[in-house]
Amino acid sequence: MALALVFALIQPASAAVYQQGIVYVIYDETGDKSPKNKADVNSNGVPDVVEDIATQLNAARELFKDVYNFPDPLSSDRFKNVTSIEVDMESKEVMKVNGQAFSSVRKNSKHDPNERSLHIKVSNAFDPHKNTTPAHEYFHLIQYGTTYFRNSWFLEGMARWSQDSVEKIKEYPNGMDLPIKLNSQTAEKQIFEGKYKVANELWYPLAVNMKDKATIPATLTNKYKYADGAPVFHDNIIYGPNVMRQVLQVMKSKEEVAATKFGGGMKNWRRNGQRNEQNNSIIMDCVREVYYSNLF
Repeated sequence: MALALVFALIQPASAAVYQQGIVYVIYDETGDKSPKNKADVNSNGVPDVVEDIATQLNAARELFKDVYNFPDPLSSDRFKNVTSIEVDMESKEVMKVNGQAFSSVRKNSKHDPNERSLHIKVSNAFDPHKNTTPAHEYFHLIQYGTTYFRNSWFLEGMARWSQDSVEKIKEYPNGMDLPIKLNSQTAEKQIFEGKYKVANELWYPLAVNMKDKATIPATLTNKYKYADGAPVFHDNIIYGPNVMRQVLQVMKSKEEVAATKFGGGMKNWRRNGQRNEQNNSIIMDCVREVYYSNLF
């Protein structure tokens, strides 16, 4: 009897799966990992936050993939035979952060062990209305599927830039000092040592300086609403999608250069050198190539 009681206590909370297109949100209905906010305004039995996570992710995916032609991570050379994106909800106390995207394929998906998925983990405490974690983490999947470069200032800085897709940016840097930054060792050092703040130090200034102001189509702004009817897209403007896509494409073409500089060939670089500081100057050269090739 005692053994049975112990066994019952250590069983995980009941898991549920919510599907919206190719996105599956895996969450516990009860217990420490269940959504902190269990509001269900549309009374469909699914916490609104679960639906809203999937909605924001799908909105960002359609914008980047279908409107601005970023590589689709589900069909990239790196991720073979992937059919979905799974989002696991985890306790905020365990995660410490709002989200995490993984660069490996989940070979036995939780919603269907016969399928392969990309996967993201999110906190059970954040509010998609106020937080752009799903869009941010989806952009990491774009980065992972496009290039093996993993330096933090590139990964986190550009992913922070991507939040402009669903977030209203109050004021963009004017980018007037960008040419100086691109030719300053002091500015480079500051950028290379940064993470999220590099969005304001480099990526937004790059987008604004290059006048890459794009409009989010009304078909998308009207289509994507949260469970309570609030819009996912806070405005219809995004700076930089064409520039960022070009930078990623150039970075992909420079992987052999990085591997040669690191030593041991592509296989060794992919395994051990993806975050090597030697990559920093190569990535910055990619930025310069895009910038100077677009000057008229």
